[in-house]
Amino acid sequence: MYVIANLIENPKQASIAVGTTSTGAVSYKIHLAPDDVRRVVGKNGFTISAIRSLVNVAAARHGVKVSLRVDGVRDEDLQGAQAAEDEERDERDSL
Repeated sequence: MYVIANLIENPKQASIAVGTTSTGAVSYKIHLAPDDVRRVVGKNGFTISAIRSLVNVAAARHGVKVSLRVDGVRDEDLQGAQAAEDEERDERDSL
């Protein structure tokens, strides 16, 4: 997801989950910070539409169907992730 990586400003808050749909398509679910979601989706969804087109063309060349979904990370998730990082850092510092 090179294109998306170059559009976002908070890469530490980004993650990609890969799976398969019930129809057998490869499913990419991208979790981003709320500001990054706006940037990736773009005005009227034109940016994400273009990204999906690129992904689908590349997948079709390999005979694969692809589903691409972008979700925003909720504030509670960000706070929980930050708390976990802080706790991990404290444990490392105490060693």
